[in-house]
Amino acid sequence: MANDRGIYMSKNDQFSFGVISDFILSKVTRSEAAQLLQMSERSISRKARNIEKNGLFGMQHGNKGKFPKNKTSEILKATVLKLARETYFDFNVSHLREKLVTIEKIEISYPVLYSWCREARLIKRAKRRTAKIRRLRARLPCEGMMLQMDGSHHAWNGKDEWVLIAAIDDATSKIPWAEFFTSEDTLNCMTVLQRIIENYGIPHSIYTDKAGWFGGTTKREGFNQFQNACDELGIRIIYANSAQSKGRIERTWHTFQDRIIPDMRIADIKNIPAANKFLQEDFMPNYWNKQNTVPARENEIKYKPLQHGVDLNEIFTMRETRQVKGNHTISWDNEIYNVKPSGNVSIKGREVELRTYQNMTTKAFFAGVEIEISKASEQPLATKLNRPALRVNNIAGIKRDDVKKIHEENLKYEILTSKMNQGNSKLPIKTNLKNTKEHATCDAYSHVKRKRGRPRKAENQNANFQQAS
Repeated sequence: MANDRGIYMSKNDQFSFGVISDFILSKVTRSEAAQLLQMSERSISRKARNIEKNGLFGMQHGNKGKFPKNKTSEILKATVLKLARETYFDFNVSHLREKLVTIEKIEISYPVLYSWCREARLIKRAKRRTAKIRRLRARLPCEGMMLQMDGSHHAWNGKDEWVLIAAIDDATSKIPWAEFFTSEDTLNCMTVLQRIIENYGIPHSIYTDKAGWFGGTTKREGFNQFQNACDELGIRIIYANSAQSKGRIERTWHTFQDRIIPDMRIADIKNIPAANKFLQEDFMPNYWNKQNTVPARENEIKYKPLQHGVDLNEIFTMRETRQVKGNHTISWDNEIYNVKPSGNVSIKGREVELRTYQNMTTKAFFAGVEIEISKASEQPLATKLNRPALRVNNIAGIKRDDVKKIHEENLKYEILTSKMNQGNSKLPIKTNLKNTKEHATCDAYSHVKRKRGRPRKAENQNANFQQAS
């Protein structure tokens, strides 16, 4: 062995060398040296022979500086790291190894690949916040007892923000259905639940967050319609107080975003139909259901069968009611519609139900029977001013001047509304100022006497309005 090279020795190595040198010089016995270095007496003798033969280099292991026979070549290492940097830059180590084996036909162990990626600083690390104390909730015993349902907003194709709505079974982690949409609205949530019922049956309960369950938020506007549909099917909705309480579906989004995005990039998937086909025909059966599901504690399946004759398309709809006016019309979506009931029966003052289906078509029903509606005009409803709240409950002792002031305010409102409606000949406009004057003193003010005489002319009233404004 050449002794012209240097050697690095730690403080422990220097202490060991000093003790073994004293043993060689018979300054300490072999048992004392073994006790000092906390090793066997046989090792003391072996190290002493190496030091007598090689001097200070005898302290090193014999394999130091040698390469193992099973070491992977540097060419293969460079090839793998190049693929990890350029092609599979957004894959985690486990996902990267799967692609190397299946697509690139490169067999490599996970520990070796992990050490290479860590050395090259290619490890994806998630940002972590300070954890809070949470209580562990055991899984429910049977499949179909509870589904955790949520939506994930993300740039799934790397560019456009889509929403992935899915439900996961609490007992098995099986995902009965998942689908991409452009928004997380009530109809899309209904679509996912309808697919689950068609394929498996009716679940006992759904665990979801509180977003939109009052029906007033923009995330899921009208979510109370979803609750009404679940009540009709006998499904109980349980609302979570935090994201951690429904952590099974929340952790699913991490896995989905970590795997689906790079897979769709490699497959050059850019639109929602192709993404749904990949999700439901490739990702779910070949990866999720094989590697991420667990058997339930009990073999009984709790999905309830759908009763015969129940039409899910009629249940999962957005329903609104409108009252029929005297001329058999209704106002809906800023339009006026003619109502044509069956037969010659008048339904004035009754309520009709408007159902919006998942294909965005709308039908009208009265007493559960479909009726025909048609647009009465192509023009939207005219914008109306909010009439001032000029009427009071207690009118005892009201003065004549107050009535006159009320009359003038109502007159301004009528004239300004008439001006806004000019140019739309199809809209009825009240121009009878006599009726307007009488309207100002009707109901609560009908007992107050007005001055006798002829009503003022329209041009004088317009002049007064312009002067007041």
